[in-house]
Amino acid sequence: MTEAREGKSLEFLFKPRNVVIFEAKEKLGYFIGGFRSQGYNMDNLYLISPSKDELFGIKCYKSLDDIPTDTIDLLILAIRREFLIESLQDITSKKKVNFIHIFTAGTGEFDEVGLNIETQLKEFFDNHVEIRAVGPNCMGIYCPTGHSAYLPMFPTDDGNIGLIYHSGDLHSRVIRYGYSRYRLTFSKGASIGNCVSLQVADFLDYYNKDEDIDIISIYFEGFPRYQEYEGRKLFNLAKSMRKPILFLRGGITKRAQAAVLSHTCSLGTSDRIWKAVYEQTPLIEVGSSLDEMIDDMFIFHSFFKKYRDLPLKEQIKRYPQGKDALVILWSGGLGILDTDTLTKIGINLPLFDENAIERLRKVYPISVGSLNNPLDLPWVSRSQQYLDLCKAVITENVDLVILHTNAWGGRNKERFEKHFNNLKQIRDHTESLGKMLILILAETPHQYRNDYYELLINHDFIVYPTLERGAKSFLKLYEFGKRLERLNKKDN
Repeated sequence: MTEAREGKSLEFLFKPRNVVIFEAKEKLGYFIGGFRSQGYNMDNLYLISPSKDELFGIKCYKSLDDIPTDTIDLLILAIRREFLIESLQDITSKKKVNFIHIFTAGTGEFDEVGLNIETQLKEFFDNHVEIRAVGPNCMGIYCPTGHSAYLPMFPTDDGNIGLIYHSGDLHSRVIRYGYSRYRLTFSKGASIGNCVSLQVADFLDYYNKDEDIDIISIYFEGFPRYQEYEGRKLFNLAKSMRKPILFLRGGITKRAQAAVLSHTCSLGTSDRIWKAVYEQTPLIEVGSSLDEMIDDMFIFHSFFKKYRDLPLKEQIKRYPQGKDALVILWSGGLGILDTDTLTKIGINLPLFDENAIERLRKVYPISVGSLNNPLDLPWVSRSQQYLDLCKAVITENVDLVILHTNAWGGRNKERFEKHFNNLKQIRDHTESLGKMLILILAETPHQYRNDYYELLINHDFIVYPTLERGAKSFLKLYEFGKRLERLNKKDN
């Protein structure tokens, strides 16, 4: 890769001063809606359409010659695949173009004709190193501070997560679901498709230097067939990074690899190689579930919400130092199941000794339930004794507190307020010890549950629908903290 290409910033890709859509059609209205919903200056959005005078209240230009700019920051190319090469040559002979989003699909992932077109695309960008492109076969870019998006339903709030996704649909889902479930907000996102020009490593390098981005999320299907050294470049770059990189691989089974070839035509690598990569870099392996990716992003997002302004050495101290958990609930049977679940995934539930139990009995001499771990406290979650007992048992010897709560609602406002105030004080006490509180609120088809969940999320509680999902995300945070500690020692 040439020095000119390596040194080019992606700033105008995410924050384009002007955008051209060629060719503009009614079915591409979601692009226009995306820019409009983000507050983009629509005077700088130019639509090229030989057959339309206006689309969605925006003037259309008959040809590229008519638009009042000599430099295009972002060209969205949405034309039939057989016209791609000719159009690129014509456009770049008339205008200076910084970045191109090749929306067109049906290239290397589709058939031999498409593969030949994609090869020609690769040759074009090799000969025009001053131009960078995302795609083909991708949805494009999202950046709230750049007022750019390809769908109108994306949040306009700026955040601290950067996305790099081979799949446009998964990219869109993680933005929408992440925001609706956990109020996750994003700094920048890229749906990158078949990667004839810009690669995962290019975005990773840019995000690493971006002070607005704390967490990076990647959905990865493999390396393009044209980039012989892309794997080595990605590995060397990741080794030097210290930001958490949540990494979801698609195509880890032989059957899924066949699906990858018909999606982005990417080439996978062996599990043995990836295991070595995970051990030596901040890449955190996410399973094969988008839900798991969103869950993991949530716990890291919650961590950085508290500690992002600390220096790296101080941040490392704030990650969980162990895997000892205390479970607080109101059901003996549920406590047994929770114990099994946590033990199987590697989280410890230390038992209290007799002296500790005697001290707890003095705080709350229960007649039903259990004063051990799990702490089984039925019918008392709104009482002062419940609060006192929880604060007494949550000590520096515990790394994680998991507390089951219930779908309270408008049935008894006074009782609910007492319960909610107890939760807030339990959280404050837990966090004062440098520990983490996770609430478990089971999913039930009831509006009370929805209202309560919204209240908890809006008050910055960490809430998961199941114990297993919350505990697994906690382990990712713990494991990353330990890996970061090892990597930081190598640096010093």
